[in-house]
Amino acid sequence: MADRTAPNCHLRLEWVYGYRGHQCRNNLYYTAAKEIVYFVAGVGVVYNTREHRQKFYLGHNDDIISLALHPERVLVATGQVGKEPYICVWDSYTVQTVSILKDVHTHGIACLAFDLEGQCLVSVGLDSKNTICVWDWRRGKVLAAAPGHTDRIFDISWDLYQPNKLVSCGVKHIK
Repeated sequence: MADRTAPNCHLRLEWVYGYRGHQCRNNLYYTAAKEIVYFVAGVGVVYNTREHRQKFYLGHNDDIISLALHPERVLVATGQVGKEPYICVWDSYTVQTVSILKDVHTHGIACLAFDLEGQCLVSVGLDSKNTICVWDWRRGKVLAAAPGHTDRIFDISWDLYQPNKLVSCGVKHIK
């Protein structure tokens, strides 16, 4: 009789081909180590062009659709779609999770941005109110939340001249 136990095998991701550009913005950056960080499906990719090597961040359980790079250009924030979407802040050198931000947004995280000092992270949800949240990302706590513009928000950024203000843009608005 044949042995019906599962074989002792493990899968290992070797290479990611492609790039997600569809319905995503601000999704490719250079890190402090001069590596390119981007995402494909549920994988954060850090690509070293000199050595032609990739490292992978695998902390998401659904497709990543947003990305922000910390001002020091080492930490990365990525947001995903799904019923219970969350944001991962991770290290581009070690590809290890630093913080997970969850339990606020529904449907997905449309866009992300760190403030100029890198202390706060702002996120925009894909819910019907386009909810905007400001996070203390180190502690995983929401500092403020408010409905965004009634039309879809494509990008959000911290004001360079008034650091406590945000600017969003999207369908029929810059606010």
